[in-house]
Amino acid sequence: MDRTRRLLRSLTKDARLVEVGPSFNPLAPKRDGWNTFVIDHASRDNLVAKYTAHEGVDTARIEEVDFVWQGGSLADAVPVDQHGTFDAFIASHVIEHTTDVVTFLKAAETLIRPDGVVILAVPDKRKCFDFYRHPSSTGDALAAFLEKRSRHDARTHFEAVMRTVHKGGAPGWRVDDVREGVLSMPFDQAQAQLGLAARPEYVDAHNWIFVPSSFRLMLLELAAMGHLDLRVEEIAEAEATEFYAWLRKGREPIGAAELQVARRNLMDLTILELSQQLRQLPAALDSRDHPAAPFFDQIKEADFRVEAMQIVLSAVLASTGWGGLDRRKFRTLIAEASRSIPDDGPAAVQHVVLLEEARKVLGSEE
Repeated sequence: MDRTRRLLRSLTKDARLVEVGPSFNPLAPKRDGWNTFVIDHASRDNLVAKYTAHEGVDTARIEEVDFVWQGGSLADAVPVDQHGTFDAFIASHVIEHTTDVVTFLKAAETLIRPDGVVILAVPDKRKCFDFYRHPSSTGDALAAFLEKRSRHDARTHFEAVMRTVHKGGAPGWRVDDVREGVLSMPFDQAQAQLGLAARPEYVDAHNWIFVPSSFRLMLLELAAMGHLDLRVEEIAEAEATEFYAWLRKGREPIGAAELQVARRNLMDLTILELSQQLRQLPAALDSRDHPAAPFFDQIKEADFRVEAMQIVLSAVLASTGWGGLDRRKFRTLIAEASRSIPDDGPAAVQHVVLLEEARKVLGSEE
């Protein structure tokens, strides 16, 4: 399934959609028959003028803008009588640019119907030029919300430029890409970046940094505090660059003890997801002469163990129907997964874990 069909899987072309900031690459273009209303920061004519000089940009793909957003909540750009009328709120690589992520999500909540869905494509810091930046926290989101932040601060401008890295010129890649990353900006430009925050006009930057579990954690905590009435329906990883999130209205009722367990689990999962970045670190760290080599191997082995467990769980889910576990299908999926795993180094532990866990699953079905 291609990216567009995957993101819009639950929608039909008669659904009433609002797409935010599609610019020259809309997910649900009107020209393809989608009943889409566009919110952007400028009119179509102004967007065409902005992108005409950009190499590789097809300005013919820029669609008419229905609602021009000029600050404040996105919901303020849409007439009040249209609030709560949209079947879906779509934003691909938009949320990370917002100055106030809470207000952005509250606008989505305001615009969709009670049974509507918020569909997001979000950069995954493990797989894109935000690789060296730290994940954003709920505290970061609350600070921006309480300050009613409408411009990126000096910290964001510094981090967004001075920690940006590319691989082979690409802004995104797979989680196991071992090409060396190149920092995009020499450090003698650092001071100049701080001045961007003082400009009267808006200067864009990547502001919010996520891996899937850190995003889940932020949504859970914001909802638990009453700032949002949204829950994560599903999060799915993409092969490279990004992950996808589908949100629905309605906070999940959760007791204080359950909340603490859920929060801690998501914090643990965030650390595990971040550990996958170790696979991309310079080969020098993997040298037997490097003092960090033993620790590096332990971390990588733990990472591969977790991945093996995820493979087994996915195989169980894919092999289970009304009649229970399809043992033949389960064995086939495990065998296919095993063939794709290197048979030396820390990754070899996956073979052991796969066999151990597969035996447990098959034994439980006896």
